[in-house]
Amino acid sequence: MEEPEIAIVGTKGQIVIPQEMRRKLAIRPKTKMAIYRKDDKLVMTKISLPTVGDELKQLFEEIDEQNRGRKIPSDREVLKEIQTHRKERADKGA
Repeated sequence: MEEPEIAIVGTKGQIVIPQEMRRKLAIRPKTKMAIYRKDDKLVMTKISLPTVGDELKQLFEEIDEQNRGRKIPSDREVLKEIQTHRKERADKGA
């Protein structure tokens, strides 16, 4: 375990994470951090959020997996479903 470093809380409640720790943990401006309280201790951890591209890729992979082996509907079948849906909505609104 590393030796602790001292941080001072400023007047606005902000603390400065020591530079060496920021460097080792790749903490840069705008890095999202989660802060937890455990009794009289604060625990901070970086939040790693996937990029939108990565998230969409995962979503499409899940959709592909769910539909694996299923027949791809024809354009005519898709159009029929759209027309049926529109008719149902119109009937409810009437």
